[in-house]
Amino acid sequence: MHEKLNKVQWTAVGLSIFGCLMLSYANIMDMVYGIVIGFSYAAYLVSQRKNVGFDKFILLTFHISLSALLLLPFYPAYSGPVPAETLFWLLIEVIAVGFTVIPLFLNLYALKGLNSSTVGMLLNINPIIGFIIAALVFHEPISPLQMAAYSIIFISVVVFNAHYLLKRKQKHLPDRDNSDLAKEPG
Repeated sequence: MHEKLNKVQWTAVGLSIFGCLMLSYANIMDMVYGIVIGFSYAAYLVSQRKNVGFDKFILLTFHISLSALLLLPFYPAYSGPVPAETLFWLLIEVIAVGFTVIPLFLNLYALKGLNSSTVGMLLNINPIIGFIIAALVFHEPISPLQMAAYSIIFISVVVFNAHYLLKRKQKHLPDRDNSDLAKEPG
């Protein structure tokens, strides 16, 4: 995409990679899944940056349908009994819409005003929210390694976007000109 990252942003990318490696430490397949998901998000962002003139919701529907077709061959190996509880299907709907469709749809609009690298790094917020919900709402056991890894990933998002935060803060600071200095005695 010909976007240039500064040293601080490269440091943030390194932190994010380190956090992901920490999460995959216990299981190599988790790392493989993470890499596949990361590359799919990257391909999604690149394809969306290049696409102009197409309806964003139709494109998102196409991408989700394509993903479902690519995952279909894995169904026999990873399937189990079909849950019958209504709560399960309600929670699946909330997760699918709230943590997949809406964030991806919003990312399409974010690409209009932000660099692809910034949008890509902001995508890391989505699994962090999922982690927090798993811990606080569903009371899943959280290891210190997971806590440290997600903390590092969160820090990487903040560090990567620090220049935006600092730029915004500097805009709100009043400018002092030298005429104030001339009025001071002494």
